Amino acid sequence: MAAVAPARRRKRRSVPIGRMLLLGFFLVFVLWPLYWMFNTSIKPSDDYLTVPPVWFPAEPTLVHYKAALFAYRGLDGLINSLIISLSATVLSALLGTLMAYSLARYNTGGQHLSFWVLSQRFLPPIGIVLPVFLIYRGVGLYDTHIGLIIAYTVFTLPVSVWMMFAYFRGMPKSMEEAALVDGCT
Repeated sequence: MAAVAPARRRKRRSVPIGRMLLLGFFLVFVLWPLYWMFNTSIKPSDDYLTVPPVWFPAEPTLVHYKAALFAYRGLDGLINSLIISLSATVLSALLGTLMAYSLARYNTGGQHLSFWVLSQRFLPPIGIVLPVFLIYRGVGLYDTHIGLIIAYTVFTLPVSVWMMFAYFRGMPKSMEEAALVDGCT
């Protein structure tokens, strides 16, 4: 029988203490404001500016969160943001996918239309704020959900088209042909 070679010991890499101290200091530097913000949000109002500061509130309260959500209509803002952002995202993804497929597979608009769509992002949005505002005010879309959904969709559509265009360009046509043979319409 052959002798079994002894297992090699793994050499532990030592981490310099200076690096760990620096990392710890950086971690405290980054996380301390977040802790203090949360801590202040659950303190009673009388404990905000006490000297010495109250590090851990004796009687935590959620009254500030209730006020922000209900008295100051924060919940309405969250619901509006959810409605507008989800609608604009779904519309942008749907329209962008349809347009990108048409551009990639059927060469709709010739060679340069796909670049023209992307070039719409070159114009800073601040450059068209005034015309959009005047049009929205004239048409009655100012200060409405549908107005924001249209604006957000128009601003995000070029990126959606460009991303999906690259995806459809990379997908082999034989995959579509195989799907058609299998009964996909």
